[in-house]
Amino acid sequence: MPPVLEIGGLLIATPTLALVIFFSVSVWLMGFLAQRVAADEAMLTRTAERSLIIGLIAARAAFVLEYPSAYQDNPISILYFWQPGYELWAGIAGGAIYAAWKITRRDARTRHGLVFVGGMLPPLLAFLFVISTLNQFVRSDQLHAGMKAPALNLVDLNGKPTSLAALCGSPLVLNIWATWCYACRQEMPLLDRTYQEGKASGLKLIGVDLAEPVSRVRAFLDQLPVSYPIWLDTQGRDAGSSPSPTTALFERIGGVGLPTTLFIDRKGVIRSISTGELVPATLVVDLGKIGVEPQKPVANQVASTNGDASVLSC
Repeated sequence: MPPVLEIGGLLIATPTLALVIFFSVSVWLMGFLAQRVAADEAMLTRTAERSLIIGLIAARAAFVLEYPSAYQDNPISILYFWQPGYELWAGIAGGAIYAAWKITRRDARTRHGLVFVGGMLPPLLAFLFVISTLNQFVRSDQLHAGMKAPALNLVDLNGKPTSLAALCGSPLVLNIWATWCYACRQEMPLLDRTYQEGKASGLKLIGVDLAEPVSRVRAFLDQLPVSYPIWLDTQGRDAGSSPSPTTALFERIGGVGLPTTLFIDRKGVIRSISTGELVPATLVVDLGKIGVEPQKPVANQVASTNGDASVLSC
């Protein structure tokens, strides 16, 4: 199940879409069951709606308590509920506690409780299945978390050859972007701050431009300079029929949308892939997966190698 779906040219996070479907099906199923056993459908629907709201608040609160550093620079972003940053277990617990309290105060609470559980449980299990299978059931050659990062040889802005192999032994953030991508532009200041704060502890951060001419990339960076290295193809989009190295990498990741960011640990193993604009909440979690903690030294990661020349050998 891909973490992001492209629908009508828009990128929609799979968990968000799954949550909308889960709640819609739950309300319909609850109403169907309520009509069959003469339960209070209006009350059950209100309870479900409020349980969802309370669950979202509880999930956000638990995430903020676990990752306070994600919000220390902009505390108001805690209220940006459209952005990622939720603890699923806390949301389920918060919603369930409110629903139980509400239903036990009603007459015929056993009947209403059974209708509520019958309407919520099957869609909830389906939702949990979707969440637990993100980045699974993909084609065999598609990159996903747990795989070795592929070997990648590009050039920097000055035309000097570069390679991921030279970065072995350090946690690495590989951000694939393009000058025409608005979300890429939006996240660049955050990436630049992350690089400035993390480079002393060994973090490497590389911006990989997606198959654009060096002249276009240079002109863009004159307007929005960054301190982290930018790598490019040795050829442009029109140079030959075969995909360029960056295009081939993007297609192996899934080619859903930009920006796409790979988080690679010290052993060259991909620990996370993020599609779409990064925000502090998701960034702090993904950095933790490669051993980078806020204001802390980088921790060692353990992973095995497979000796394949087409992947990093760290």
